[in-house]
Amino acid sequence: MTSEDDGKTYRAKLEADGTLSAVVFAERGGTSVVGDQNGNVYIAGDQVYVYDRNGNQAGVLEVPERPGSLSFGGTDRHTLYIGARSSIYSIRTTAPGK
Repeated sequence: MTSEDDGKTYRAKLEADGTLSAVVFAERGGTSVVGDQNGNVYIAGDQVYVYDRNGNQAGVLEVPERPGSLSFGGTDRHTLYIGARSSIYSIRTTAPGK
């Protein structure tokens, strides 16, 4: 889960007793976060930031508008859709989304 307010993204786990535990995954927050099957995490902030499974920044997807939402789709789920204020952008990824 991600929080634009405190500028952090968290890895959360639903415990057996029904409680939710969370630890900081990345010191960057945003409006949306999705992951792929290789463990990469995509965070929509002022651009789309890509982190590896260990929370290390692996890259940045620059889009012409501020991204607001992210979703994987397509028949093979290898397309990352990036929703912005007036457009939808897409990019093919090597791993399918979760």
